[in-house]
Amino acid sequence: MLERLSRILAITAIAGAVAGCHSAPSGTACNGHDQLCARPYDQVVFPGTHDAYSNAAENFGAPDQSYPMSRQLADGVRVLHLEIYDDAGVVSLCHSVCAVGSKPLLDGFKEIRTFVAAHPREVVTLLMESSQVSSDRIAQAMKASGLQAFVHPQALGAPWPTLAELVNQGDRVVVFLADMTATGGPSYPWLLDRWKWTWETPWNNKTAADFSRCDADRGTMGNDLYVVDTYLEDLLLPTVEQAKRVNTNPFLSDRLAHCQAVAARLPNFVMVNYYEVGDLFHDVDILNGLAPPTGDDLDAFPPDWNDASASLPDGGATDGGATD
Repeated sequence: MLERLSRILAITAIAGAVAGCHSAPSGTACNGHDQLCARPYDQVVFPGTHDAYSNAAENFGAPDQSYPMSRQLADGVRVLHLEIYDDAGVVSLCHSVCAVGSKPLLDGFKEIRTFVAAHPREVVTLLMESSQVSSDRIAQAMKASGLQAFVHPQALGAPWPTLAELVNQGDRVVVFLADMTATGGPSYPWLLDRWKWTWETPWNNKTAADFSRCDADRGTMGNDLYVVDTYLEDLLLPTVEQAKRVNTNPFLSDRLAHCQAVAARLPNFVMVNYYEVGDLFHDVDILNGLAPPTGDDLDAFPPDWNDASASLPDGGATDGGATD
C-alpha cells in the first residue's frame, strides 16, 4: 500500500510540474500538445467514446452518443469503441440488435480515414469487438476503406513507440480487436488481440457504488493498456442526463483518481457516453499533466445516489432509482 501511494504521489508531482509549462498546440504538436510527443503510446491518456457509432444524429435507436464519429474526432475524441455484427450479410456497426441502428463498417472506416488523412499529427485508437464477423472480413473492410494505410503493427512485448514516432512513421491508427467468432483466419500484425494488450474495468455499471470497481473485468490486469469504463449501462434508453451523473466533476475526476490509486497506474482510455457532457477532456488533460490536478476527496467516493441529501451535478435532487 505504501509503495502504491508513493507512485501516485510521484505521478501527481510530475503532473503539476508539467502543467506549469503547458502551451498552445503548435505545428509540431501530437494530439494537440507538444508535451505528448515524447511520451510512449502506453503512457498517454486518451478520451474515448463507448459505442462511438451509435449516435442520435444518424438516427440510431437508444444511442450512446449525440454526434457521428467524424464530429467526435473533430471535437478531440481519440478512442472509438466499435461493435461489429453481420447485418443481413453486411459487415456493420451496431449494438446487438441491428434493427434499431446500423452503419456499414466500410462507411465507418471511411469516415475515420477522412479525419486521419486530414490531421497528420493525430493518433487515433479503435477499440473493437466482434461476435459474428471474422477478422478476415474486418481486414477486408479496413483495406477497402483506405484506412489500412495508417495502421500500426505492434509486436507483443515490444516497447510502444512515442506519439511522435507514430506520427513520423505515418502509422497513427492503433487497432485492437476482440474476435469472439472463433473462426480463425490470417494473422494481421496491425490487428492487435484486444485482451492480450488491454485490460478493462467492469462495464455493467448501474449504481454509484459500481464505479468503485477498478479491477480487470476483461483482459488481464497488468496488460499494457488500462481501459476505464465510466458510463451507466443496462439502461433502456441512455440519456444525456444520466451521462451527466458520471461525466461531471467531482464524480468523474474522483472515479479516475480512485482507479489510478487502486491500479497504481495511469488509465489510458477513458470511455464515456455523451462525451460532450461534463469534464472528459479536462480530466484527460489533468491525467496527462497538462492541467493542474484537482483536490480529489476519495474518502467521499463513490457518493450515495440514494441519499436524499445527494445532488446531481446540475443541482437537481436524485431520484434514487433512475440508474437501475
